[in-house]
Amino acid sequence: METAEGTRRGTTRQLLGLLPEVGPGLLVAVVVLNLVQAAHPLAVIAVTGVLVDRAVTDPGVGAVAVPLAVLAGLFTAQQILGPLLGVVRYRATSRIDGAVAANAMEAAARPAGVGLVEDQAVQDLMEVAAGRPLTFRSATPGGAALGVIGVSMRYLQTVGAALLVARYSVALAALLLAATVALRRLIHRAQYIQARAFDEFVPTYRRAGYYTGLAVVPAPAKEVRVFGLAEWIIGHHQQAWRTVTTGMATVRRRTARRMAGCFLLVLPIQALVFVMVGLAAADRRITFATLAVVLQAARQVVDLGIIGTDEYQIDFGTASLPAAAELQRRSNAATAAAPSGTKLALCLPATSIVFDNLTFAYPGARRPVFDGLDLVVPAGTSLAIVGANGAGKTTLVKLLARLYEPTGGRILVDGIDIRELDLESWRARLAVIFQDFVRYELAATDNVGLGELRLRDDRPALITAATRAGSLKLIEALPAGWDTVLARGYTGGVELSGGEWQRVALARALLAVEGGAGILALDEPTANLDVRAEAELFDDFLDLTSDPARGQALTTLLISHRFSTVRRAQRICVLDRGRVAELGTHDELVAADDGYARMFGLQAARFSG
Repeated sequence: METAEGTRRGTTRQLLGLLPEVGPGLLVAVVVLNLVQAAHPLAVIAVTGVLVDRAVTDPGVGAVAVPLAVLAGLFTAQQILGPLLGVVRYRATSRIDGAVAANAMEAAARPAGVGLVEDQAVQDLMEVAAGRPLTFRSATPGGAALGVIGVSMRYLQTVGAALLVARYSVALAALLLAATVALRRLIHRAQYIQARAFDEFVPTYRRAGYYTGLAVVPAPAKEVRVFGLAEWIIGHHQQAWRTVTTGMATVRRRTARRMAGCFLLVLPIQALVFVMVGLAAADRRITFATLAVVLQAARQVVDLGIIGTDEYQIDFGTASLPAAAELQRRSNAATAAAPSGTKLALCLPATSIVFDNLTFAYPGARRPVFDGLDLVVPAGTSLAIVGANGAGKTTLVKLLARLYEPTGGRILVDGIDIRELDLESWRARLAVIFQDFVRYELAATDNVGLGELRLRDDRPALITAATRAGSLKLIEALPAGWDTVLARGYTGGVELSGGEWQRVALARALLAVEGGAGILALDEPTANLDVRAEAELFDDFLDLTSDPARGQALTTLLISHRFSTVRRAQRICVLDRGRVAELGTHDELVAADDGYARMFGLQAARFSG
């Protein structure tokens, strides 16, 4: 149990470290209002004692008028204080929760590669660190941090109440305070165990959330209905949800029994104090005023043993802290494993991109994707990359973008290992659209403009990129033009077809080219386009590769299964078994009558009858 106590002390220090996120002015307001709230019941007790004393010793309206007026003022202040403190606490809590979520997002996004966020254990950590599952418990990190202030004020309030009890008997005040603190520790320990018990249910909680998304999110709605999956999805959601709620209910019952036992152990001591004070008043050893003060103050001391909202927030709302710490640790490790270089990548590549004896395997994979791959891509040329599924076509681009690090070998740009290049500078030279490109539920301006943030508000640049991608007429025909949100779930929003989305994504990549990218990598860029649109699009791409107006030729990497597309590239690379199996022009590879020729022949036969 000492470990649990040490953990809670460490947690308190972490929570105090979150308070600066509130801001000095708002934090002072929170502390002052909590202090006033803590002092309020003590003031009521003291004034009540004065009222009883005057009512007994000097009956009459005049004698009790002032304490009655003060009590009325205190009760009025209480009605104002509650809502005011609620507003202030909400603002403060929201600031902390926003900062905690932002820190979790920053930790997940900081590493150069994507391996961290693809780890399912990290996904669980991210879910908790960002505070999302905490809504299940109506507790948040912000509420926990503010709870530390609230609990501190409760302790001050209890000490004040104990001093009022000490007016009658210092020994009884000390005994009552000691018994209540012991009760509090026992109950708090039981609740802490209950709070931590939820952590093991986080993966199941995430799964329940996933099933909810399948039922209510528009994207899977078509399949859910066509395949009749609604009942199956709802059933699995209920099963996952029951697993969480049943497990927590078991823990709660066990905790409730422990708390009841704790109350029974301390109850005789608390009862003794009340009986002794009552007998003293009956024997006239204390005045009725003292009786009124001591009984109320004793009850106030006893209340410390009741675990309130602040304690609940602390115990349950701090689940994100260890998750956030572990997420930060993994993020730091991933960042250290793939540090950014310092050399600027301006105007690279000017001569070539070289994949030198490249080896790579995904974590946990049985076999490597690449095993000694060697490939030279002359700068300013177009290279198509083909091969069977799983040959590593997309992986090659991911390694070039440093989304993963090679397990062996190097990637050289003009003779410089890309790990020596400043990461931001290098990625500014890349314009990449993957096959699973993002369909941002944002305005068309953003869907194109996010390709180069510096040009997001540059309408001529947006128009140029959209024109080259063949999406300008589409965007201008939208209800609000460039300001139309590309998602049906928003007011005035519009849902695009697969081919339309692809053209918008291509425009995003081409805006990066407008912003200075020297390498254009496209993964299945025309999968949703018809043959004519595909041919027109690639004619434009090849023009970009050698456009003299650019000042520097664009290096284009094209991944596609369509041989009508890849044959237009200056060179074609065939990947097989982790290496370059064939390399040459379309005519050269067809004449070689090897793997490429067979694949081309099979595809061509489909169109020739």
